Amino acid sequence: MASIPGHELVGTRLVGALPTADLVSLWVPVTSAIVKRGFVVEYRDLEPPRTGIFDGLRIVVDPDVGFEMQCFLLLHLFGHSVQWVAPSIEHKLAALQHTEDKAEFMRVLHAYEFEAAGFGMQLLRDAGITHLDQWYSDFVETDWKYVEGYYATDQLPDWKTCVVSGCPLIEPQPIPPLAHRQVEVRFAF
Repeated sequence: MASIPGHELVGTRLVGALPTADLVSLWVPVTSAIVKRGFVVEYRDLEPPRTGIFDGLRIVVDPDVGFEMQCFLLLHLFGHSVQWVAPSIEHKLAALQHTEDKAEFMRVLHAYEFEAAGFGMQLLRDAGITHLDQWYSDFVETDWKYVEGYYATDQLPDWKTCVVSGCPLIEPQPIPPLAHRQVEVRFAF
């Protein structure tokens, strides 16, 4: 009887437990796909609590962040970069920047985060990666829980308390044409 690696079992926690071999097999093609879409990928020491930044031209990841988080940040910040440099969807950013009602802002923020996640999932597809959908989807939901916790309390929550598993899979979203340009630096924390 062949053994099944634990990360492949249904219902197991994937976020924080993805094997290094899977992360390495993700990093190379995803980084290549991002560069081929015209973005620079860079390592740079960032001021805490920033873990990554993007500016429309480059995606920067702090090398002190764990490798699994770096892999997620590449996908996540790629998705947000698309949102800021794709002329066909830039109109959606107005509500994110100008909504003052907190409940409405959280609804807009959720849509923004999950649209970016869809672009990240499409990038995975474009890079030929189809076996990490649950890991990525769980990471997106974990990240949302973290962001939501921050906006509810004005304090960064403990990441470990936000980890969830078995989330609905993120649907890939077609990546629209991009018009690379410098935008105001945005960051992940």
